[in-house]
Parts: sequence; structure tokens; C-alpha cells
Amino acid sequence: MVVVDLDIIGDLMKLRRRRPLIHHIMNFVVMTDSANVVLALGASPIMAHALEELEDIASMADSIYINIGTLDMLWVESMVQLARIAGRYSKPLLLDPVGAGASKLRIEVSKKILEVGSVSIVKGNAGEMMALAGFKGLVRGVDSIIEEAFEPLEKLSREYNIVSMATGRVDYVANGEKLAAIEGGSELFKYTTGTGCMLGSVLASLMAINRDYFKTSIEASLIFKRAGEIAEAKSGRNPATFRLELINALHNINLYSLDTSKIKILK
Repeated sequence: MVVVDLDIIGDLMKLRRRRPLIHHIMNFVVMTDSANVVLALGASPIMAHALEELEDIASMADSIYINIGTLDMLWVESMVQLARIAGRYSKPLLLDPVGAGASKLRIEVSKKILEVGSVSIVKGNAGEMMALAGFKGLVRGVDSIIEEAFEPLEKLSREYNIVSMATGRVDYVANGEKLAAIEGGSELFKYTTGTGCMLGSVLASLMAINRDYFKTSIEASLIFKRAGEIAEAKSGRNPATFRLELINALHNINLYSLDTSKIKILK
């Protein structure tokens, strides 16, 4: 039984009425797709990483999304500075530690951003979240591991006073007190580059209009997983078509049923 009071359609209607500005520092691989996701939902994207304009844009933005997928040292400086600006203006901030665990640099940059103290949500796949929390040597089978051991998410949530989200076959959301699992989605996610980053853009968009970040993370997960199911059915299981249909499904998501029974509150 779902014990989280959600108003997903209401939040989507607010999003489309307000058209919030979502500031991304986004990796090159998925920049266009993420912008299209934000537009499909009804918000307005901007991709900006130059130090000289960060404060101007962030001060106007309704939420901020930092994605570390394609790092260089200039971008690292911009990411850390943007995290500070987000705190100064009390902006909702999502961190996506893409590839955390693949290199020391990615862990160091993610922690440096977290230590600024202005991150609202950190979201990554199960392996990235476990690496960020200091759980080493877990490369394969991370979904099954995280189903049995929620310490990485709870550790991150308590250490940094944030909501933490691990994505995969099942998405998990923790806030240090509560833990939720969200089922559903499509097998074609794993054949389509950047779907986790696109989910981040859905989440950042919703963060602009709902600052209960535990609820917002659950809503974003359910919306994106449902869009994946719709896209798979319409694409004939063809990955290239699936990408197009995923954007279409997000744009029309209010026309489809959202099965809240796929949300399980585990504690």
C-alpha cells in the first residue's frame, strides 16, 4: 500500500502552467535529448557552463542539474561554482555522478560538489551510488546487491542531508528515514544512451515546482518508467525508434494511466 501522498498529474499541470527554467551543466552525449525531455514535459531548458554567465543564469533558474558525464577541469570549476551559487540563491540542485567509480576524478568531483552543501538530490545508477558511498569492488550485479543492502543510499542521505536515488531495473529512493522502490520501465533503456541522464532532466523539472524531494523523486521515476513502457510498445522494440517515442510519451504522459501500485514503501 502506497503511503506517500502524490499528486503527479497536479504537479505536471503546474509544470506546464509555470514553464520553469531548468539550468543544466549537462554532458555532451545527451545534451540534446535532455533539452528535448524538458521541453516535452512543458518546462524550459538552458545548457550553460561558462563561469562568466553562471550566476546570471542560475539566479533566474527554477532548478539546477549538474551532470558530470563529460568532465574537464574547466567544467569541474564551473560545477563547483554553480553548486555554491545554487546554495546562495536557495535553488533546488540535482547532482548526477555519472561514471562514479570509473575513475578517482569522478568520485572526487562528486564529493566536492556534495561538500558544498547545497545539493538537494543525488541520483545515479546503483553502481555509481555504491561507489560514491564508498562500497568498492561491486561492478556486476549491483541491482541485486542494492535490493538487499540499502546502506549506500541511507549513508549518502544522512551524511549530506539529501535525498538519494539509485536507478536500475527497480529504482530506489531514500531520505535517511524513508525508503521507496519503484518498479516498471523498459528493457530498451539499456540499449539507449543517456536514459539515466534524461530521467535526471525529468527530475530536475519536477524539482522546480515541488520541493518535497522524496516525493518528487518517486514521481519522476514513475513518470519515466511509464514513458519507457509506452515507448517500447510503440517502437516495435527498435532502439532508435524507442528514443523518439520516449520523448513523445513524456509529452503525452498525462494521457496515460500511472500505476502507483508499482511504488513500494519499504520503510
